Amino acid sequence: MTASSPPDGPPAADTGESPDPLNDFPLRPEPPLDLAMPPAGRSTGAESGLSSLPDRALGTAADAATSILLVLAALLAAYAARGRTPEFSGLGWAAAFTLYVSFFATVLSLVLFGQTVGMALAGLIVRDDGAGRRLTPAEAARRWAGTLVTLAALGLPLLWTARNAGAPTLADRLSGRTLVRDG
Repeated sequence: MTASSPPDGPPAADTGESPDPLNDFPLRPEPPLDLAMPPAGRSTGAESGLSSLPDRALGTAADAATSILLVLAALLAAYAARGRTPEFSGLGWAAAFTLYVSFFATVLSLVLFGQTVGMALAGLIVRDDGAGRRLTPAEAARRWAGTLVTLAALGLPLLWTARNAGAPTLADRLSGRTLVRDG
């Protein structure tokens, strides 16, 4: 019998595995969730309920991806019908078509549902004006234009919002409504 083998069994095979397979994985136990209702008068999160810039960025990226995918589907359908790819001069028209699709995808969904596809994915909704009415088409178009100007300026108008979480973005100021967390 060797010094390293157990006294009452076959010698242990060295497989390189530890007895606990997750022993080397740096997990810490999570604290238990407190699902009890908070006492009255105590805030449960962001007091303002305003959406954060990362949430807005997620919503904007999802809306842009939706518009781009719709345009790509149209370009693929045109390729399938005509059997040729668009010429380089046609890319300008594709960009204009992307803006067109973006406008209608944003404005229609804001007017009908109070949120775009991206806002729904990010859990955001346009704040009610207090009278229970939805955005008008003009307010929704101004919100789209404010977002477009912010994107064209590479996000520079968001510097004012980044310093003060309660400050409205350009799209908020133009539409007269802010984005809040849904729910």
